[in-house]
Amino acid sequence: MSLIPQVKCGRCDRTYSGLRSRCPYCGAHRHKKGKRVSDGDNATWKLIIGILLIVVLIAAVIVILVTGSSDDPEGSRGKPSSSEGVDNQPGNTNPSTTPAGTQIAVTLADGSTVATVTAKAGDEVQLSAAVTPDTVTDVPVWTTSDENIVKVEADETGKTAKLTAVANGSAVVTVTVGDVKVDIPVTVGEDTGTTPPTTTPGGSVASSIEVSSQYSKGKPITDNTLHVGEKVTYTAKVTPSTVTSPVEWTVNTPDALEIVKQDDTGLKVRITCVGAKGYVTVTATVDGVSYEFRIQCVK
Repeated sequence: MSLIPQVKCGRCDRTYSGLRSRCPYCGAHRHKKGKRVSDGDNATWKLIIGILLIVVLIAAVIVILVTGSSDDPEGSRGKPSSSEGVDNQPGNTNPSTTPAGTQIAVTLADGSTVATVTAKAGDEVQLSAAVTPDTVTDVPVWTTSDENIVKVEADETGKTAKLTAVANGSAVVTVTVGDVKVDIPVTVGEDTGTTPPTTTPGGSVASSIEVSSQYSKGKPITDNTLHVGEKVTYTAKVTPSTVTSPVEWTVNTPDALEIVKQDDTGLKVRITCVGAKGYVTVTATVDGVSYEFRIQCVK
């Protein structure tokens, strides 16, 4: 059964759509069902049924579209919403605040550097941790390998700590800043009552030192050329990184170069060419280990 019923023209006897009121061929006006159409072939009901089927089809399409747009797409399931912060996602952690080259200098209350501590039971020793560079934001953390031998208590900043000798024996007190740490061996001996706690200055002993410039991108240099008045930053890399002894800089022709330390560690200096003296030798030294390179001062 066709969705749109057909009728026959009473004049020309041709068949045309039941939706028309006149014959498209001869223009005759349609009367009821048209000529020669059987009573069982009810064009009116065919028209109604066809229209209903079209309406139902359109409604079904609309329902499918509305339902599909309201559901959560499969690809978005399990993904965080836009309101969730990126810090809540696994693997997304805050960047480290301890840059490469961080140094920890452990000192006594008088400012002298300390590498080991010897004390008698009952003694208390005040230590301080100086961290460089100043951009480090990690708080120093103090720990002891054996609280039965020595205890350690730090303030909120972690910059100062009190060591308490508990009983005879040996332990290691460690101060840690990020990934950098310094170990302080502590020996608690007999109570002689004659000597206060003693320390061995120096910290870790340097095994090597290298110097690079701001232009060598961290690579060691052998020669450099500076014009009179030019200022260049040079950096010393000391191994191991736990060395606390300051780096000393010397030049064999003092009136050719001016060397200015950028901090107390001496790891970074600014060198200015002040006289056209040709090649001069600069030496960086720490714990008896040195590194030499040449700078040519020209006009």
